[in-house]
Amino acid sequence: MFESNVIVTLEEKIVRIERKFQAPLKLVWEVWTNPLHLEKWWGPKGFSNPTVEFDFKVGGSYRIVMRSPEGIDYPVVGKFLEITPYESFVMSDLVDEHPEEWVKEVQKMAGVRGDRSILNSKLRVLFEEEDNFTQVILITEFMNNQIRDGFAKSGMKEGWSQSFEKLESEALPSPNELVIEKELAHPLDLVYQAFTDSNHIQSWWGPNGFTTTTDSREFRVGGEWIFKMVSEDGKVYPNVIKYKSIQENEYLEYHHGSGSDTKDDDFFVKIWFTPTKNNHTIIKMKMAFSSPEKRNAVVNFGAIEGAHQTLSRLNGYLSK
Repeated sequence: MFESNVIVTLEEKIVRIERKFQAPLKLVWEVWTNPLHLEKWWGPKGFSNPTVEFDFKVGGSYRIVMRSPEGIDYPVVGKFLEITPYESFVMSDLVDEHPEEWVKEVQKMAGVRGDRSILNSKLRVLFEEEDNFTQVILITEFMNNQIRDGFAKSGMKEGWSQSFEKLESEALPSPNELVIEKELAHPLDLVYQAFTDSNHIQSWWGPNGFTTTTDSREFRVGGEWIFKMVSEDGKVYPNVIKYKSIQENEYLEYHHGSGSDTKDDDFFVKIWFTPTKNNHTIIKMKMAFSSPEKRNAVVNFGAIEGAHQTLSRLNGYLSK
């Protein structure tokens, strides 16, 4: 079983924390930048995240409310200052909403006094990949070395170590699987109908720039959807989906391949449809491949981006 230790070093006004994950960089990036994944792992063991607002763009804001096992909330807020896709991002880390008792305790450990804003910091998250392993490096910059030391004493290493353990066990999928989750701004019945109606589905299916044409489709258990996807450069991709399970407005399960007997390109898909309190719908897609190598290959080829683009096209189609 893969294990990776957390490495912590102190630099000028900086706490540097490193940890390696057994997954492709794009997959690790996904669980760091998608709020539906973040809520599963952010914070130490026993903490939950009842609120995760994450407008991931330069100038966008975030707010994550961590709730302790005792029911105490620790809201973390800030803005995204820099984003270099699949390389790094920088975010301000403000303690404006943290409990007063926590602020006093950290200030005591740091030996400082004054307004709570002196505890604010800036976090740079770096991603480095080698042979489908991803090194994540956190560089937290504080106002001075005293405050740096106060945070180091307050349990930074332990907190991030536990968060990383949760990331690996709760957010990263199994080595041969890929999980995509996205919230659509439409009610469950409309979203599910878009998957079941042949005219609807070929209007939005596929990444940006692709068109989809249905040859035949029987939406039933045991039925098949035979279709072609054509990219902007005219390349044709034959597809065959065989439906294995259908639970109306809840769940789909199917086998997806090209229909070729000579290609090892088949994978298995499970889709859950979950309504939210604001009348939106969360789609969770789990794709299982024949091996970790096959999963990693499709991730590196762009499967995550393609899946998000497809679901975004669905969201846009339903908004018309």
